[in-house]
Amino acid sequence: MKQRFFQWWYGLASREQRLVLIAVPLVILGVFYWLIWQPLHQAKQQNVVALQQMQQQLIALQQAKPLLQLGDTSPERVGGSLAQIISNSARSFNIRVSRMQPQNDQLQLVLDDIAYAQLLPWLHQLQYQNAVRLVSLDIGVTDKPGIVRVRRMVIE
Repeated sequence: MKQRFFQWWYGLASREQRLVLIAVPLVILGVFYWLIWQPLHQAKQQNVVALQQMQQQLIALQQAKPLLQLGDTSPERVGGSLAQIISNSARSFNIRVSRMQPQNDQLQLVLDDIAYAQLLPWLHQLQYQNAVRLVSLDIGVTDKPGIVRVRRMVIE
């Protein structure tokens, strides 16, 4: 192998040898840049941006923590049974409940596709005005942006 290289090398004209001596380091440098340094640098930049976003989210959550702790004391439930409260509230928010199934003191709901921006105020109103506690929520994405599918929602 070594002998074959030297045969090839000495078979080149001196001009071609200089060209190879210049081109090989440039190719090695280019390969290093595009295959090693640039991907590492991009990954580092993405991680820095992700870290900044997470730090901002942490600050927002820490600021919201006292408000959430105040919300733990929910008012007494007024307005009839849990199913009646859900029916009236959903109607006022123009939300269609596909299925409502009682389970002990809880109620399991399935909703038609709904705008996420419409779902959050409704859940807020249920908790803070009707003293309904959200136990679990299973949300799926749809093909339409901003629209979610509430596959299962358990409240009490």
